[in-house]
Amino acid sequence: MSSDEPSLVELAQVFADDLTTRVQTVVPGSVPFTAKVVPERSVVSVKQEPGDGIVLTVDGKPHLLLKVSFRCSFDGHSRFLAVDSSRVHVFASVSPGQPLFRYEYERRASQVPAAHIQIHAHRDALTYVMTKSGAGTRRGRRRSDSEQVPLMQDLHFPVGGHRFRPALEDVLEMLIDEFGIDDAKDAREALHVGRQAWRQTQTKSAVRDDPQSAVEVLRQLGYEVDWRGGGEEPQSRLDRLQAL
Repeated sequence: MSSDEPSLVELAQVFADDLTTRVQTVVPGSVPFTAKVVPERSVVSVKQEPGDGIVLTVDGKPHLLLKVSFRCSFDGHSRFLAVDSSRVHVFASVSPGQPLFRYEYERRASQVPAAHIQIHAHRDALTYVMTKSGAGTRRGRRRSDSEQVPLMQDLHFPVGGHRFRPALEDVLEMLIDEFGIDDAKDAREALHVGRQAWRQTQTKSAVRDDPQSAVEVLRQLGYEVDWRGGGEEPQSRLDRLQAL
């Protein structure tokens, strides 16, 4: 890395500032995220200090508690910031000891899926939270107005949108790993090949959604990329990039 390129902690602080901006649009005045070097390791932690979490309210009253943290390092080219791990934990404000559920990512995971959701709560805990839903959205209003006990199956957890959603191969391998279901001798190899094909297809689709970002990265890697299609260059499909 040349001396005029930003350091790891500088890149991580830019990331932290972006996180702060996004979170504070939802919870004004929440504690900013900061980037700090982890002693004796080539990683930087990005989290809030103090780490008491982000209080989410309903009608001005504490309802949920959100705790978020990241560990970052340089990518394989030692130029760009990469997320090594991330933790997004959601607690009931009345019971902050155990999270209701958590989204986690491990860049070097080997025994579990790299990106995954884990649900800690028993049904009663989630039911309590759901019955106290705010009325500012259609789903929240439907739950708060209903006299029926809400069901866990009514919760919708986003996992990557149009382009980065899990493949069938991910679900099948999860069932093998987590529940020990029977699998044929070459099942994992077939699942890995299928996952590779799926992600290559999705990468191509993602490039079509956002060709400008693809061109930018290819040029950073040393490729020469020029538009020769005639007419105007295709623009990024913001509807796809912004969709939940």
